[in-house]
Amino acid sequence: MGALSVVSTAEVAPAERLALWGDFVWRHIGRLQSDTFGDKRFDGRLEIGDLGGLKLLDIVASRHRVVRTNTLIRQDDRGYVKIVAQVEGSACFEQNGRKVVLSPGEWSIYDTTRSYIVSNPEAIRQHAVLLPRDRLTRLGLDLDNLVVRRFSGRNGVGRLTYDFLTSAFAEMPAVTAGGGGNDLAETMSHLVRLAALDRMGTDTDIALRETTRDRVKAYIDAQLHDPMLSLDRIAAAIGCSKRYLHKLFADEEETLNSYIWQARLERIRQDLAYPALRDRSITEIAFAWGFNSSTHFSRSFRERYGVTPRGYRAMALGDGHYWRRLADAAE
Repeated sequence: MGALSVVSTAEVAPAERLALWGDFVWRHIGRLQSDTFGDKRFDGRLEIGDLGGLKLLDIVASRHRVVRTNTLIRQDDRGYVKIVAQVEGSACFEQNGRKVVLSPGEWSIYDTTRSYIVSNPEAIRQHAVLLPRDRLTRLGLDLDNLVVRRFSGRNGVGRLTYDFLTSAFAEMPAVTAGGGGNDLAETMSHLVRLAALDRMGTDTDIALRETTRDRVKAYIDAQLHDPMLSLDRIAAAIGCSKRYLHKLFADEEETLNSYIWQARLERIRQDLAYPALRDRSITEIAFAWGFNSSTHFSRSFRERYGVTPRGYRAMALGDGHYWRRLADAAE
């Protein structure tokens, strides 16, 4: 799963749990003061996936509260905004003189460069993204007006954003393998922008289609190695119907199925030209990118690039013996 860090208070004695939690949070998220409303017992599990362009968090904990003060910000300011999807329990966020209580199926944003309080008066589970704040400010978003607002995850753009938040952590192995951390951060940023525009009553249909289309392509690119990749699976992962998928790509030059096969062929072409993979068979490379028929692959490759896979590899790697044999056979 790439750079994954995990802490569970089950590993230590009850008296040491809050301190363990606090130390982990300080090192991986930022400096926060934590307390348990006077409870003697605290239980929690926190998983953090670091994808470079952002951090993904899965938080499960008994009731507690965290406070970020201006003093702590001066000691450690990593420049993040935190986008939180409430999965279980309720949470109260306070920042910029505003207060909002989230229930399951809702999400909100706060700015870690400003002081804030998050109170969890009951056991909670949250999925969250720590996103560099400049990802949002360069899209023209006014963070002062955006933070600590309640967004519904049950319909419209808000639902798409909530579903993306709750699915991102589960999809991180594929995203990491495909090097898609920046793509994920870009998608998250645009979804937040769309949700903000939707809140202001701005028509977001065109931008929403573009963002969803980019998300579909990012998912496909991360799953190209899977021979079972299908429109049904893509629709389930994105949370839409196959009919909507076709509609998304109706104005594209390629159909969605064609996009998948062309993307696979391009990955194979790159691998055939890579000297470090010289000893891997062409069939092995093709099957590693989702083909399951040598005949289908060879025909598709030649139609796409005008040369056989073997010929392309020889040309790309400078195999003069191959070309001399072809010349001799032609005489």
